[in-house]
Amino acid sequence: MPQQLKKIVRIPLRDQILDSIKRAIITGKFRASEKISEEELAEQLGVSRTPIREAIRVLEQQGLVEVIPKDGTYVTSFDSDQIKDGLHVRVALEQLALKQSIERLSDSEWRKHCEHLQDLVDQMLKAAEDFDAEKDAELDIDWHTAIIDASRNQNLSRTWRLTGLSHFIWSIEYRLYPLNQNDLLSHHERHQKLLDVFIEKNPEKCAKELQHHILKKFRILISDHKMTHVFLLLRQCRKDHHTDHGDGHS
Repeated sequence: MPQQLKKIVRIPLRDQILDSIKRAIITGKFRASEKISEEELAEQLGVSRTPIREAIRVLEQQGLVEVIPKDGTYVTSFDSDQIKDGLHVRVALEQLALKQSIERLSDSEWRKHCEHLQDLVDQMLKAAEDFDAEKDAELDIDWHTAIIDASRNQNLSRTWRLTGLSHFIWSIEYRLYPLNQNDLLSHHERHQKLLDVFIEKNPEKCAKELQHHILKKFRILISDHKMTHVFLLLRQCRKDHHTDHGDGHS
């Protein structure tokens, strides 16, 4: 009998909890510098506090939350310098992945890789047309993670996931800058443009266009006067927060 149904995938509870909290941070349900309660999270998700603590440890490693001893857990706030540094690290990791995937994949494997990226880009367009910013964020993360995994470098894939670099830029945008449909359509167009270059499989052109694609996000964020104002407010909020709590060393 031919395979007609997809196998049921059982996702571990800890991963479901991590994904749920991460999604709430990325989509702005938890605001920058907001204190989040383990007890309330456990109650809302219907689980004990133990897996909540495990998820928070992972989120802290990924830079999405900050744990202050004897005080609690806060959603991380970023200033413009931190965003710029994070994006430059992303460029380095993704360019390395791109270089290795071009070297290691055969022409037919590269075509399949690009077909997969095209499928994600097509889904981005539908998300934009449906004005589904949350779905667009998920697809963007999947798209860049696919670039990393195509390198067949397990250490690189592990580093990418442990650092959470694919997530933090979206958490910033959701928390600071309400997206509109034109933003989502532009987001789709930028990925399509990058993919069109990838298809040529020219290492230098691919690396250059990838760098432009990632760093353009920073230029977009800092070019808007509203964003500049918000960054200043967040920097002051972060400063006041650490002053009130003695930088977490009490």
